Amino acid sequence: MLKRRLRNYDINDIKHPEDSEILDGLNKIPLFKGFLNNTIVPIREAYNEVESYGDGWNVTQQSSPQIYKKLQEACDILGIKKVPKLTSEWFYAPSSFSAGNEKFRIVISSGAIDLFEDEELIFFIGHELGHYICGHKPYQMLLEALYMPFIDNASVKVWSTIVKVPLLDWYRKSDFTADRVGLLCCQDIDVALRVMIKRAGLPKKYYNQINTKAFLQQAIDFETQHVGNLDKIAKALSLRSCEFPWMVQRAIRLYEWYHSGDYQRFINKNKQLI
Repeated sequence: MLKRRLRNYDINDIKHPEDSEILDGLNKIPLFKGFLNNTIVPIREAYNEVESYGDGWNVTQQSSPQIYKKLQEACDILGIKKVPKLTSEWFYAPSSFSAGNEKFRIVISSGAIDLFEDEELIFFIGHELGHYICGHKPYQMLLEALYMPFIDNASVKVWSTIVKVPLLDWYRKSDFTADRVGLLCCQDIDVALRVMIKRAGLPKKYYNQINTKAFLQQAIDFETQHVGNLDKIAKALSLRSCEFPWMVQRAIRLYEWYHSGDYQRFINKNKQLI
């Protein structure tokens, strides 16, 4: 399948409304983003660099060319000229995270590399690149830094008190946007849904029987069938206690964007083929 390179696009056309609304509010807080870029961001960058080099496999053109090629392809599609650093760490659940701004690095589990096919891996990497190009990282790193034992800065504590509740809510919703960017990288909705199905828990021995329609129906049922007051309360509390949105919730949000035609309209604006 020929893919389109995305050039001269407006990142705001990609963002999920729930992500965009909260992010816009955070960006309007006077001096807040500048404060983060001068304090939390360099600390998290330095910590991530040390940890990645000390306890991970540094993926480069020389060390792991096949993996690195997927990173390059995702960056090329999104028009990212400075290819970020990439580390693989030993952990068999398919997971990833990223940190940094000027020294942006993606860390991906060895399980993700083993369990995902090539195009699925491009979606997965594209998701992390989405956080980067959408400006999520400074705020995400603030929340992550609150769990680091050596962060004991009075200014950080003041800012965290002010923005903790909206940040926790937004942290999860930012994944809705990042999933859109992942889809723009792989440019195949079935590929994106397969990643979510695998992360949701499908056993490896049944990977040749993946049923995306059944997973979408599960997502629709999740949205429509828990209508009682007790169910609403239980679901809200469960979602707010999660670090990330549930996979079925992410799947239906991404499919809604795809099915609305907004995805294809965005793609059609870009005529350059790979």
